[in-house]
Amino acid sequence: MSFSLLSPRTALVPILLCAVASAQEAPTDPAAAPDEATPMEEVIAAIIDEGKNNSQVWETLTYISEEIGPRLTGSSALERANVWSRDRFTELGLTGARLHRWGEVPVRFDRGPSSVKMVGPVEREIEFTTRAWGAGTDGPVRGLVVKEPKTMEELEAVRDQLEGAWLLSKESRRRRNRDRDAAKAEREERKKVEEALEGFTFLGKLRGSSRDEITTGGVRGWRELTMETLPTEVEITIRRQDYDAINSRLSDGEEVEIEADLKHYFTEGPFGVFNTIAEIRGTEFSDEVVIISAHLDSWNGPGSQGTQDNGTGSSVTLETARILMAAGVQPRRTIRFCLWSGEEQGLLGSRGYVESLTDEELEGISACFVDDGGTYYQGGLFCIESMEPMLSAAIAPVNAAFPELPIDIEVRDKMPRGGSSDHASFNRKGVPGFFWTEKNRPGLEGMGYQFSWHTQRDTLEYAIEEYLIQSATCSAVTAYSLAMADTLLPRYIPEPPAEEKAEEEPAAESKDTKQASGDSPITGDWSAEFTTPGLEFGLVLAMDSQGAVTGTMVMGDDRRKLEKGKWDAAKKTLTFQYESDSYGRLTATGKLQEDGSLKGDVKSSPDSDGYAWVATRKAPKGKGDSN
Repeated sequence: MSFSLLSPRTALVPILLCAVASAQEAPTDPAAAPDEATPMEEVIAAIIDEGKNNSQVWETLTYISEEIGPRLTGSSALERANVWSRDRFTELGLTGARLHRWGEVPVRFDRGPSSVKMVGPVEREIEFTTRAWGAGTDGPVRGLVVKEPKTMEELEAVRDQLEGAWLLSKESRRRRNRDRDAAKAEREERKKVEEALEGFTFLGKLRGSSRDEITTGGVRGWRELTMETLPTEVEITIRRQDYDAINSRLSDGEEVEIEADLKHYFTEGPFGVFNTIAEIRGTEFSDEVVIISAHLDSWNGPGSQGTQDNGTGSSVTLETARILMAAGVQPRRTIRFCLWSGEEQGLLGSRGYVESLTDEELEGISACFVDDGGTYYQGGLFCIESMEPMLSAAIAPVNAAFPELPIDIEVRDKMPRGGSSDHASFNRKGVPGFFWTEKNRPGLEGMGYQFSWHTQRDTLEYAIEEYLIQSATCSAVTAYSLAMADTLLPRYIPEPPAEEKAEEEPAAESKDTKQASGDSPITGDWSAEFTTPGLEFGLVLAMDSQGAVTGTMVMGDDRRKLEKGKWDAAKKTLTFQYESDSYGRLTATGKLQEDGSLKGDVKSSPDSDGYAWVATRKAPKGKGDSN
């Protein structure tokens, strides 16, 4: 696809107004001075001035975080946020502000003020979470704590203490190089204990986290819940230091009493769930669209305000609209603003929106940008080579305005077919979808996305106003530049379907693989889950006779090719890498357990905390059927 956007390498001049690599043809007046600003450059200068000097992004984020608070999909708080953001777009002067219904939830879950505390032998507030749509308590409930027995001998020792108690355990860690017979005996003993515990009624279970940041997720099957099938067992996850405090006193022979008051409100539906959408209509190509977006929903764990995931992106999106309206832009193409919901449960809102569009409407979308990386600044994009000149030109004036916060464009061979945020919904349809890579200056490490992601630390306290100002200004300039370009952004032409099928069905890739699949401990289809956020995915694995592993990670419609896969037979360990749009290249490690499952973690670097995952191999087709 041809386009007349000037290259930033030849169009840059040493003043801000001329930092714009214009999406328009050069001025036709031959007498114009080379540093004379074009009308488009003047508008971009006005956008930058408004974004830097009159920002309201912090006020918007404060309102979302403190006045509305965390916004679980299907909750009354998210409904309030949808209505508020629609009305805010209207106040700013955008057209077509509306709520786009993408689905419904059968039961609404709202979390009221909740608490967990130690009331004896000393008083201590406990930081905790429970799963969304999980069981609450009928007012405050109080009882003694008993460590969960691991053997029948331990159970007999505490049998008379179990009824009406809190059962304390902690996240289990993988143990390597265990004796096979010992592991088998341990499993059998554990099964006996579990069966025996079914005869007692507990106040609930207290599970100690492996770290002090506790992650909130949701119960499985939340979209199929009814008022008759609501969870009934109370399960509470507490931070590591609180677990250690309780466990230490129990080990010293002290009685520990815990009181929990979990105000979980369930309302019978169905309730509609919505995206918020508004736009600045194009003056020339109104049916062609540049989308600026973020997801408005969040998890709603106790203590969380839904700030960095993703109040920041939502505030940036609203501020981008405000900046452009204040600058009086009249774009050739329509600039559309979308605040998605259902992202945390699997990109549901953006996927529903994309599915509602016709092929012609999809063809008219130049690009969709998503801000979902926390509080750091918009620092880069991944694209294919044909897109690079237009994107580099679009961000050039932002780099000139914020030289201390550089933005990079990284060229890759192909656009991703999916991803972990809402841009993936567009890439699946062949529409260019971009996730802003967020960066940070030295000195502010440790308090960003990984620290706050889905935890009680997701609060306004850890947001950085300076970075949000840059992000909103960057989004505004980028959107306007592409909306004024002579063409739509070039598109990625995917590989032929035959090659894609070969990639997605690794079991048919080689003769060695076929020969090894019969007795391979890992070849086959696996059902998997990231255990902390409760996010499900699938693995299709195949191992050849040399221990090389190929395969695919499947999450919804998104499929990722596994790379550098290797099976270590001696250690019974699987390792592989895959590309994440949000975090770059990730390395997964899984240890084969005695029960045939895989347990491991995924890390961006050897020193990172990583996220735990577990996988269970599916029964081969035609096997395991009792009929």
